[in-house]
Amino acid sequence: MNNLKRLVALVLALMLTLSVASVAFADDPAPSTPSTPSITITPQNPDTVTGVAINYVAYRILEASIGTDPVVGTNGTTTTDGAVAYYVTTADRVAELEETNLFNIVRVGDTNKWFVELKNSSTSAEDLVNAFSASTFDLTKFDTVTFDKTATETSAQSGNVAAGYYYITSTLGSKIALQTLTEVTINEKNSYTDDNKTIPEVDKNSEIGKVITYTLTVEVPVTANKQIVLTDTMGKGLTFKQVKSQSPITGTVSNRTAVDTDNDGTNESTQFTITYTEDQIKALVANQTEAQTITVEVDAMVNEEAVIETNIPNTLDLKYGNVYEATPKTVYTKTYDWTFDKEDQDGTMLTGAKFKLTQVSANTKDSNDGWIGLVAETAGQTYRLATADDDASNIIDTIVTDGHTVTIKGLDLDLNYYLVETKAPTGYNILADHVVVDKNQAETDFVHKDVVNQKGTQLPSTGGIGTTIFYVAGIVLVLGAAAIVIARRKAEQQ
Repeated sequence: MNNLKRLVALVLALMLTLSVASVAFADDPAPSTPSTPSITITPQNPDTVTGVAINYVAYRILEASIGTDPVVGTNGTTTTDGAVAYYVTTADRVAELEETNLFNIVRVGDTNKWFVELKNSSTSAEDLVNAFSASTFDLTKFDTVTFDKTATETSAQSGNVAAGYYYITSTLGSKIALQTLTEVTINEKNSYTDDNKTIPEVDKNSEIGKVITYTLTVEVPVTANKQIVLTDTMGKGLTFKQVKSQSPITGTVSNRTAVDTDNDGTNESTQFTITYTEDQIKALVANQTEAQTITVEVDAMVNEEAVIETNIPNTLDLKYGNVYEATPKTVYTKTYDWTFDKEDQDGTMLTGAKFKLTQVSANTKDSNDGWIGLVAETAGQTYRLATADDDASNIIDTIVTDGHTVTIKGLDLDLNYYLVETKAPTGYNILADHVVVDKNQAETDFVHKDVVNQKGTQLPSTGGIGTTIFYVAGIVLVLGAAAIVIARRKAEQQ
């Protein structure tokens, strides 16, 4: 009799109710009254998995016994007590659970029933997920239920399942541990990875020829177990230069290819991929408790095909395994032009002036460096900033006017530029000061300017050679007069 009492007390002590919680899901708590258990999984952000077939596998780690003893409420209503006890019925499952070191397990006599409870009541569902997802935990020892979400369904339903404590995996990478004692609805967050692309604020506006470093980041949760492929697509105004760095793992970079991104029959963009294998991803998150971040730096140059004042796109796509594609992320850069007319004071367009462009405000026409390299698209009319890919023989540093408006393409709105006249039109005075390339008040464009030369003789500056020559001539005359006076006195004395 005493042994029986001890056994009853032990069974009562082993009764276990695990709270519903998750790593990759949010779900509702189970009611205290028994009903037919089932599992329904609904994507929290269904747009991210539209058209994707998702497979779920629910492993019944623990079986459950739900109490049916009557309980009379204060209003006289009779319900059941709903007490739950968890157990397993095979020795090999016991062995797997013991390896986790999370459970107390007691066999009931010589029966094939082992009651299970947590050693520590503070053990979380996340702790259980980590234990069940470990490579050393053999899930093949446990019963499974599989069900799918097809492209036309907004949720996945298991149908009726046996009561128990389940560990569920998804081909999207999600994992959860939860009790299934009644109808359970789970909202799948689909947040196993998050891709992003950033560009330094200073590069939102850029020069033709400038190399921009784009930073790509991908957040990889501890549940990820499939390959990740990043596809970077650059608009025609960008030239891919290199994958500058990858951390903490290095993926395989494909050759750059031309693509028709707007389906107009022409390949106006280029793209390349970076592939991280399944083994690399598993190794990255192995034994981690928090999501890991892959960071990639990519260099691209703004090229001569950049359309002025038009956003130049760089788009990142992420694909996880064969089942999920993230929403593409795009960032933009933009380049600008500036125009000026070479005129006289009457507004007549002039020819024959020569200019150089610089970012050095102290530069004068006699400077030997600091000039910006240019390519003449139409001599005397249209010039653009040179790039590192231009043939050196085509790069110049002088702008010549021929009576037309001059356009300089590919300027960075965030930088300061100065135009220096190195030769004036015949019959006109050369500009003494540089011309500032101004922005408008809203700083959304450069302001057109009329660059005016004046006719007439330009007076020399104070202290210049014009004044000095008179001083020199005066001194020579004085010395000459003195020499004559001295010579005459000597002649008279003789």
